[in-house]
Amino acid sequence: MANLIYRVVSVCGALGYGYPKESLTEALKGRVDAIISDGGSMDAGPYYLGTGTEYFEREAIKADFRHMVEAAQKANVPVILGSSGMAGGDRNVDLMLNIAKEVFAELDVRNAKIAVIGAELDPEIVIQEFRAGALRPTGIGPDLDEEALRESTIVGQMGIHPLMTALESGAQYVLAGRSCDVALFASDMIRRGIDAGLAYHVGHVLECGALACDPGSPSDALVAEIYDDGTAVFVAPNADRRCTPYSIAAHSLYEESHPQLQFYPEGILVMDKTEFFTRDSRAAGIRNSKFVRSSRPWPWSIKLEGARRLGARKVSLIHIDPADLAKVPADVLAYGRNGVQTRSVSGNERELGIIIETTAKTQEAAVLLASLLTHYLIHYGYPGRKATAGNIAYPLSPNLVSFKRQDGTFGAIVPSGTRDPVFFENYARIKAAVIKLIDNEFPDALAAASYRIVEADAENPVLLLRTIGRDPQALLKRHNEEIARITDVVTPKEGSLFGLDAADAYEWTLYHLLQNEKVIKERMFPITYYQANGSDWLKTGGERPRYFDIGITGYQGNVDDRTLSLIADVPPMGMLHGEGRLLDLAVVIRSKDAGINRLTFDVIFNSPANYEAALRSNVFHKENVARILGIPAERVVGTFFVDSCNAIKISVDRPNISASADERDVFGAQQQSAIERLTISLYAEALAKVSTF
Repeated sequence: MANLIYRVVSVCGALGYGYPKESLTEALKGRVDAIISDGGSMDAGPYYLGTGTEYFEREAIKADFRHMVEAAQKANVPVILGSSGMAGGDRNVDLMLNIAKEVFAELDVRNAKIAVIGAELDPEIVIQEFRAGALRPTGIGPDLDEEALRESTIVGQMGIHPLMTALESGAQYVLAGRSCDVALFASDMIRRGIDAGLAYHVGHVLECGALACDPGSPSDALVAEIYDDGTAVFVAPNADRRCTPYSIAAHSLYEESHPQLQFYPEGILVMDKTEFFTRDSRAAGIRNSKFVRSSRPWPWSIKLEGARRLGARKVSLIHIDPADLAKVPADVLAYGRNGVQTRSVSGNERELGIIIETTAKTQEAAVLLASLLTHYLIHYGYPGRKATAGNIAYPLSPNLVSFKRQDGTFGAIVPSGTRDPVFFENYARIKAAVIKLIDNEFPDALAAASYRIVEADAENPVLLLRTIGRDPQALLKRHNEEIARITDVVTPKEGSLFGLDAADAYEWTLYHLLQNEKVIKERMFPITYYQANGSDWLKTGGERPRYFDIGITGYQGNVDDRTLSLIADVPPMGMLHGEGRLLDLAVVIRSKDAGINRLTFDVIFNSPANYEAALRSNVFHKENVARILGIPAERVVGTFFVDSCNAIKISVDRPNISASADERDVFGAQQQSAIERLTISLYAEALAKVSTF
């Protein structure tokens, strides 16, 4: 019988999402070796790196971290937090350190060793690499520009070695800057001698908390148990969730551009031979994942992210009569027509704009209620949900605009939209459930502010105008000209909002690999140690990360992400028997950003038979997918089969860099509508396997 050798708790998908304290309490029963959370991401756009600010509410972050510290004190185990303060730049980390000091003071934490790991890099170092032609692209764009780099805040995604070094030096709390999500979990496992392939795969499953469960949510905890026979088992401490081979395999695809290859600073996680298994009705596991030390650019390639300010932003929301929609220029974002995608709706396709608007006596109250409504609406899980990466698409980063009304009250507004037919069917129930959740959990927020949710569609269109500029007077002039361009041809309806001052606009300037080992090992990721007594932190020293090679050498398998598991163009055999809607064949049909310059689509089928039928239909080969999505074939990175969870993955170059000035869907979570609407031809040879038709 296998022996348990390591047990780790992932508290939630990102610090600030929130999680039931009861889940963490349950997770602490039995052995615990580490309590870990990702602290942020680049998904929400470059604003948070450029400004050094947080995406989540400060009090939510503090509450989540406080629970982690309380748990660590009881279990006497390390706490690891990466991408601190959301984007992991120096200012972001400082925000998190201030929160940590408050928590330590309130809990009277004494004689604790803290490791703080920086991830920011001097732009002049990056410019030198740029001049030498040594920055390796990770896909299409962003285009490198020396002036833009000089104006940027730049971070690197640290791998396992800085984190391992801090833990080896006895740190009880590790607060790291921008980090590879998976490294946060893999580092301590590898430090303790656990196989790197297993450690990295476990880390990928854990990094979004209970999102890998059924039902999934980033606002809950997940536990991984590692055994001495080379297996890992995942258990949800919340009894309302369970882990299955399907849910773990499906999450192994999430936010990645290839289903079986994931690339990290130290090498490549290879999962084409991974086995997913059931332990019991609520737990599932993995085995046989491999970690490969390959030739350049791996190991010792660090992904760099850079963000700079574009300028101030003006926003207007204009409600118009449906009869006037045809008069609105085609390039204008109009909910009901092209608010979610640049391609206008066609045929019987529907687009719904969901515009949350709150009013309160204080700015804080208006913002809080709008934030809560937005958070619950995008993540709410409901029966039959297909688009599990997010229910709605945001065009702005930050997604919320705060303003003061003429009557002296304060307002907040969040525009968003969707084209998901399954969401439409459930929308009334979703909206009612979201309001009930807020009423139960945050009754003061509903008492302090009022709200309305505007549903915009072809019968009630709403236009979104956005203008960016560095010169205030020129910006106002240009925005007024854009308003006039609309009001010259249509008459705005009551409820329109003009000339709102949104948060400043930022852009991604860098998303490339740094391959200079000297810079990586001698300049990046400095570790500073503190002795903490409450809020009094005394600096006690520092060191450089210690590096060593990990992973399999001489690996003979395929690690080419353009060919492994690629769906070939093979015409179907047999006699055409009928058709089936993809919505009926699949349990998940989702889109999501895979970095700032790629989109990935996951279609996870509800049976092996339906998966085989879809593959045999030949719908999903590269050229046909390009036609379905309306993009050039060269922008399709690949279409891949995934036997482990009966899935098909499609990866494409993003039509724009995420959170660009013309963005419609910052997270890329609502770009799947053309795939959702597919019908699959069923051929006699495949039909013999299909029990549902």
